[in-house]
Parts: sequence; structure tokens; C-alpha cells
Amino acid sequence: MKNILLIAVFSIWQITISQNGLYIVSGGSLDIENDRITVVNGHVINTSTTGFNGGALQMTSLDGNTYNLELTNPNTIKYLELYGTGTVNFNGQVTIESELFLNDNSSFNLTSGSFVTLGPTAEIVGESDINPISGADGTYITTTRNHVAGITNDFGLIGVETRNGTVSMGSTEIIRKYGAFTIAGTPSVKRYYKITPTVNSGLNLDVRFYLLNDDLNGLNRNNLVAYRSTDNGTTFTNQAGTPNTYHHAVSNIDAFSLWTFSEASALNIDSVDLQSISVFPNPAKSIVNIIPNNNTVVINEIQLYNVLGQQILIKLSNTNTFKVSHLKDGMYFLNIIAQNGGITTKKIMVKK
Repeated sequence: MKNILLIAVFSIWQITISQNGLYIVSGGSLDIENDRITVVNGHVINTSTTGFNGGALQMTSLDGNTYNLELTNPNTIKYLELYGTGTVNFNGQVTIESELFLNDNSSFNLTSGSFVTLGPTAEIVGESDINPISGADGTYITTTRNHVAGITNDFGLIGVETRNGTVSMGSTEIIRKYGAFTIAGTPSVKRYYKITPTVNSGLNLDVRFYLLNDDLNGLNRNNLVAYRSTDNGTTFTNQAGTPNTYHHAVSNIDAFSLWTFSEASALNIDSVDLQSISVFPNPAKSIVNIIPNNNTVVINEIQLYNVLGQQILIKLSNTNTFKVSHLKDGMYFLNIIAQNGGITTKKIMVKK
């Protein structure tokens, strides 16, 4: 293999390399400012501590083969652009200042231990089922942005989009992480989100969580429901939501933590009879009625949780009612457990 070693510091406008790759060895760097390095059908290996100095890297004419982008030390790249029909395996840590751009049928794969940080104005552009970003378990993409209520916030197109809302979260960290959980014996998808806002209550947000087909882990997208964990994936509560072609929509989210997705059967809520149970009134002031729309459904137990995932002690009467007059105003999640073991979850509002 013919290696190309760049050792001295120098300024360039554009380099096109069509041999085996671009190699920046320890002690070397590229002082390229806003200029672009183009590598054609080749690997990019950087063992330097300075490397690209915020310049642009374009890996192009990917010919269906797999090429490597390896950064021994954390690095900053202004634009990382992929073109062609191949896969770029990324190994290392990188901060993207403007764009991670995928075109044609290119794909980007994070290998074990790797992660990407999107700078405060950076975006992922062109990601789709034909231009996917994937990752080994534990790899992730992260960004921190300022959230403002009442408008659409896309957080650099990382995969979470918030709409409407009544409370601004302020500085908010989004981590899109790869890996699956097991929920009641059923696997989740291979992507989950950890969201850490400065303000994390009373949000009332409508949220879209985006998932690629590569993330589905063999599950049927149309059967997915959202699950939330407040203990880093040890236990989950069903947050329902609506599956769509490219995303899963959840309305009236009051607080964030860890969110993932699995099929509804993970908590035995796939029964049509259970899903047709009604709770009334909603919003409620003092007493909530649980009304099965099928007389064969027998309710055995109920569990109530606040938006922080904390269980609230309540008692189900023999007429399928329970009191909420002692609760604070806000959103709650009610698990309704049938005699046959089936479970469904309803959102209820308490407003006095």
C-alpha cells in the first residue's frame, strides 16, 4: 500500500488524492482554515493532535467499498462531506462545526468507542434510509442547544424535534445513542435518546423522535410505542405516541429523560379491548372514572406515575374510580392492569 505522509504545516486550497488515502502523522497538521481537503476512494488517518484545524474534509467517489476515517486524537472539522455509494467507518472523536453531510448512497458508521459532537450551529444534512448514520453499541452523537418554547427546535437535525410548548428548557443536551434495551422480554429499537434540559417540568411539548429503518432492530415501525426511563434504562413506562413513516410523535411531554421505542406488546398492551378503555373526566378535579368499552374486561389494578416517573399511591374502588383531589395540577400516567395480565397506559390531567 502506498501511504501519503503529510508532516509539515502548510496552507492549501484543495488536494485530491486517488491512491490509498490521506495520512497525517503525529507532529504534523494541516493549516487549512476554511479550505477543503478532498480524498477520492481512500482512507483518512490522522494521528496528529491538531490535524484539520477546523477545515473541510470531503470523502468522495466512494465506490461501494468501505473506507476508514480514523482520528487518534479529538479533532475539529468544519464540514465533513460524504459522496458516492460506500460506507465510511469512523473511529475516534470529532466535533463538527457546520455540517455532517451525506449524499448519493453514502453511509457513516460509528465504530466502538466513537462519538460525534455537533457544535452549537452544526447540522446533520442528507441523512435518510439510503444515506444512514449507524453505530456500534454505546456510540453516540451529541449536541447542546438553547431551547425556546413556542417554536420548532430541531437541535441540528440530531433526530429530536420539539414543537409548541409553554416553558423554555434553556440549555439542553441531546444524546442520540446506539444500542437496544429489553423491555418486558421484548427488545427495543437500536437507537435511544437521553435529553437533559436545564428546565425539566411543565414543558407541554409535542415531540418527534426520528428513527431510520436501520434502527428498528427487526421490529414493525407501525407497532412501536414510546417508552421513558428515569433510571437510565432499568425500568420503563409506556408513553404511547403515534408511529409515522420516519418518526414517532408524542404529544404533551412534560419532562425528559431517556426515551426509546419498542412494540406495544412489550407491556402486553396490544389488546384492542384494553386500548379502548376510557378515563373520564380528563382533565379531572376530584374523581376519575375508568370505563371499559367491553364488559368482558376486568380491571385488577391501577398504578399512577407523575412526569418524573415517581409512583403515586392511589386506591381503585369497586366501581372502577379513584380520587385525585389530593394531587397537584399536572400530567400523570395511569397504568391500567387487567385481570388477564394485560396493561394499557393513559395520560390524565389533574386541573382544579
